[in-house]
Amino acid sequence: MAFSLCGIIMLICLAINVLFMKLRQSVLIALLLLFSLHSVAGANPVRKKHVAGRATASSPAEENYDIKYLKFNLHLTDTSVYVAGDVLTMAQVVVSSMSTYAFELDSSFTIDSAKINGVNMSVSRAGYITSISLSSPLAAGTMFTAQIFYHGLPPGGAGGFFNGITHSVTSHGTNCVFTISDPYVALNWWPCKQSILDKIDSVDMFVTVPAGVVDGSNGVLVGVDSTTTTGFWKYHWQTHYPIDYYLISVAVAKYAQYKSYWHFTGSTDSVLIHNFFLDTASFNPAYKANFDSIGMYLDYFSSLYGRYPFWKEKYGVCYTTLPGGMEHQTMTTIGVPNTYIIAHEMCHQWFGDHVTYSTWRDVWLSEGFATFSEQLFLNHFWTPAAALAHRQTYLGYVLGEGCGMTSVSDTLVVDSLFDQRTVYAKGAGVIRMLQYIAPSDSIFFQVLKTYQQTYGFGNANTAQFKAIAESLYGTSLDTFFNQWIYGKGYPQFRVSWDQVGSTAYVKLIQTRSCSAYPTHFYTPVELQLHSASGDTIIKVYNASDTQTYLFDWAPTMTAVYLNPDVWTICQQFGVIKHDTTLRVGAVIPDEIKVYPNPTHSYWQVADLQEGVALALFDNTGRTIWTGTSNGGNTTVPGQKLPPGDYVLQMGEGNVKRTVTLVHW
Repeated sequence: MAFSLCGIIMLICLAINVLFMKLRQSVLIALLLLFSLHSVAGANPVRKKHVAGRATASSPAEENYDIKYLKFNLHLTDTSVYVAGDVLTMAQVVVSSMSTYAFELDSSFTIDSAKINGVNMSVSRAGYITSISLSSPLAAGTMFTAQIFYHGLPPGGAGGFFNGITHSVTSHGTNCVFTISDPYVALNWWPCKQSILDKIDSVDMFVTVPAGVVDGSNGVLVGVDSTTTTGFWKYHWQTHYPIDYYLISVAVAKYAQYKSYWHFTGSTDSVLIHNFFLDTASFNPAYKANFDSIGMYLDYFSSLYGRYPFWKEKYGVCYTTLPGGMEHQTMTTIGVPNTYIIAHEMCHQWFGDHVTYSTWRDVWLSEGFATFSEQLFLNHFWTPAAALAHRQTYLGYVLGEGCGMTSVSDTLVVDSLFDQRTVYAKGAGVIRMLQYIAPSDSIFFQVLKTYQQTYGFGNANTAQFKAIAESLYGTSLDTFFNQWIYGKGYPQFRVSWDQVGSTAYVKLIQTRSCSAYPTHFYTPVELQLHSASGDTIIKVYNASDTQTYLFDWAPTMTAVYLNPDVWTICQQFGVIKHDTTLRVGAVIPDEIKVYPNPTHSYWQVADLQEGVALALFDNTGRTIWTGTSNGGNTTVPGQKLPPGDYVLQMGEGNVKRTVTLVHW
């Protein structure tokens, strides 16, 4: 899901986007991103709305059954949020005995009748919870059907998110009605069970609309019946992929449909691209041009995350007035057709739809990955400068919340679930750092593919994702996840530097943004040493609040830049040059001799004076061995270490040197 401040800013951004596509200048890219990204994830987006929430279904009785199949039979128009029809639920009892069937439906609806296994039953309503007392309890494993007939004018809205069902008129003068059930408002348009752990195996969606109006929904379009009822068309959509309640959707308007097929690279398989645009002469052709590239985007992300999981049905978009996008399974609802927003929603098909978070606390596994994927998209299809501008902008959002935590602690408020600074921006930054500490890029992306393969069409939580990463990285990630997912805030650095001859000194002093979380952040960070003749970038590990790094670098250094490529979530409080405070006696040689390197057993460090403190760190910054030099050659053990890069730190206090060690 992605958000935007207002339609006016959106149109300006689109105009700049079109200009960029013609001019291809990196300066325009940066300006576009800084402006349009603000409209998508501003500090005070129009989406802000408090809605009572919960981790599971609202009534404990809803957890007594597992939904297998849904059949919708709805009557809608494109001019009102009025809903009439029925929904049939086929489910299986999962407790020893079930005596009550419970579901959720907003109290504004009238329930005309209710049937259990085809028999009319009376209902009891308490707010939005409806209960049906069964004539006799159903035993564990029993399959049953519940059919609810209802009608009414629900508390929908005229725009924005979290209405359940919305009616609006586009800037082109077209009426449209569309649904957004995320996170807890499916009850505003259909009788439902709102539990993310209960994926529905298959769905038939029948929607009757006035003739000339088109319905877009999940799965494949089986057919359109224009003969049964004069003046009305009945659309039949069907999906056989498991789907969560909040990913079911309809969108009705006078759409024009565009179909094409995309063949996956290296395969004869193809996927249907089925898009729904406004059927008006004034519909901006630039919108369609952006959507026409969807096949290329699907192919690219399939190469990173594994084959698009719903390829046997389709992928498409329904254009509405939504100020952003919503990742409905196989059919994104979108109102801001910028290409990176299209990419964001598309990546939810893997992260959020194919693998859905097990609890709302873990929503970063969806929104964080979709946001992270935006900068991958920009780097691949635009330029590295565009991706860097994106990362810098989102880092700014993270720094705006000094005590922000990636894991959601308060799932009762929508603002917390979809906080742009923590869930989206910090979530994306954490994933990029996880890539930074990976043994290699290929292993990082293998983690993502394995996550998809292991939990596809189901649910997963942070601990399960972490376990896959640990298995493939070959190391514990406790410190990383405790800091960046469950911990608060981020590190802040003051940087000072000096140079004596060919030895460069850089000192980092770390403080924390959140006084309630004073724990030191053990983290890698980049330093860019700058000179008139060229730059070099060095990856260092910050393992203490005050740490000085020594580098052999002959060019005359004129500046130091921290975190230039935004690999780390951190804040910089200035860089200053010291002429004397960092100059120290040479207790460690300028050239460190380590052999063999690489090794598969151990390393020898030569010519260190006795008593120099030694510490070996893995790629996460975790200390895995400490010792002291004994004069002459000192052995650093590595026999039981997994393959990868390690950092050996020599020295303590203000005098430290580091060297990269390789184990194979």
